[in-house]
Amino acid sequence: MTTPIAEDIIQSLRNDLDQHPVYAAIQGLDELRVFMEHHVYSVWDFMSVAKHLQAVVAPAGFPWVPVGDGDVRRFINEMVLGEECDEAMPGSGVGHTSHFELYCQAMEEIGADTGPILVFVDAVRQQGVDAALALPSVPSPSRVFTTTTFRFLRSGKPHEAAAALALGREHIIPDMFRAILERSGIGRRDAPIFHYYLERHIHLDEGSHGPLSLRLLNGLCHSDDEREEAVVAAREAVQARLAFWDGVLAALESGDVRARQA
Repeated sequence: MTTPIAEDIIQSLRNDLDQHPVYAAIQGLDELRVFMEHHVYSVWDFMSVAKHLQAVVAPAGFPWVPVGDGDVRRFINEMVLGEECDEAMPGSGVGHTSHFELYCQAMEEIGADTGPILVFVDAVRQQGVDAALALPSVPSPSRVFTTTTFRFLRSGKPHEAAAALALGREHIIPDMFRAILERSGIGRRDAPIFHYYLERHIHLDEGSHGPLSLRLLNGLCHSDDEREEAVVAAREAVQARLAFWDGVLAALESGDVRARQA
């Protein structure tokens, strides 16, 4: 029997992520704009990870037959529901929206530039993700991170994609977003939609999502070789996030913010 994967396999990397200096570097709206203009690509590609795994464990084809673990099916369907059509910001006049669209609204609220990400999504729609990632308007750290995500999705190995989700997203996002709320200098009055986005993600991801994402992962590891591949993928996913934050921090410390203040 294959030994189950536990979250402690990424603990040392998780500690590095929890203490990353990028969170404290976001001290004003100028820094937040730069951060969001990079991070929005990660918000976008999360949905592709969720949809990919939904197609594996809760496929939409017909005629329908039951597949796998009912609790895991419910987990992935609930995740897609929350990501694709969550409760919109109260008072917005909209009932439900995707987290990506909510994030773009948060960007617009603080004056961040949504032009590049909207051009990117349109290019994905018309030409595919590779052509979209080649656009010069995509920030380099975002391009590298999203390319890593799609490498997992295209590997033909669902256990690698599940590892990237469970240990590269679900087990790290609540603490990561909580660190932004606690260490950045951005209050709710400065960016209410951004705060709402972070709080919705924390609310949805902590609790049952962590254990169920591991259950999904372990259910897709049918051999010791697949388990080892999943462990490697999980570590690569967290390392990709660390490198992403390094790139965002470099942008914050470069002329990007100073140019906005001039």
